[in-house]
Amino acid sequence: MSEHGPVEIRAATVEAVSYPERSVDLLVVPYDEWTPVEYRGRIISESVAPGAFGAIRNRARKFLVNMEHDAARWVGTVVDLDGVNLRGLRATVKIRRNAEGDQALDDCADGLLGASIGMAVDPADQTVDGTRRRIHKAFLDHVALTATPAYAGAEVLEVRHTPPFVTAAVVAGATPNLDRVLAEMAARGYRQALT
Repeated sequence: MSEHGPVEIRAATVEAVSYPERSVDLLVVPYDEWTPVEYRGRIISESVAPGAFGAIRNRARKFLVNMEHDAARWVGTVVDLDGVNLRGLRATVKIRRNAEGDQALDDCADGLLGASIGMAVDPADQTVDGTRRRIHKAFLDHVALTATPAYAGAEVLEVRHTPPFVTAAVVAGATPNLDRVLAEMAARGYRQALT
């Protein structure tokens, strides 16, 4: 329970995973996407208005990341939030160095996890019309990684990583001997064949 009302759980998007930094980029709540959710014991369609989370960026470090909304399964922390992005509330989270954190990074990279949030909505900051609810202002409680996100827009968008066994020289393309031989072959008119 928050000062703004009960904490509700909603889905989000995993956008990118970076192994060296142990960070995951999320689209925490897509704006203007209608989705069926449970609200007060019944299923309704819900949508979050653009900017509903306001200028949340400066408060980013106050939010924890857990698995499946279980506070006991804390796996990281939010390091950045962007509430004014046109697509929705975006977050960058840093994942802990432990077995569950390692598994969460791998599962995000493999597209097996989405993201979700716990949020509170004051009754004055929403419009409920029959079976539709439009949220105009919301308060973030926590971020969770989950296998069952509610919003269709909650998906892994990109995975960014460099495998740990690849050296910087290989990543940078530093193969001086091969490059020299290929350049000499090209200068002499030889065709390159890959086998």
